[in-house]
Amino acid sequence: MNEALNELQRILTACLEYGNPVICYSWVARLYKARYGRTFHQARLRQLERLGVLAKDGETSRGRHRRYYRIVNPAALAR
Repeated sequence: MNEALNELQRILTACLEYGNPVICYSWVARLYKARYGRTFHQARLRQLERLGVLAKDGETSRGRHRRYYRIVNPAALAR
């Protein structure tokens, strides 16, 4: 359980480091891999959405294979 929470925190950090309030899995996964040497399953972004940290941003694109998320209140999360 603690490792899963740590992973979510690392993913959130990568989301914030991306520097744009709108993100998608592939963009964040690249940063995450560069920083932590591994990647994560995209279902983790859905977990962050359920926790209220991310929100779906519009519809999917590229034949419904890419889902965009908006970081909810990035300034507060960065603190």
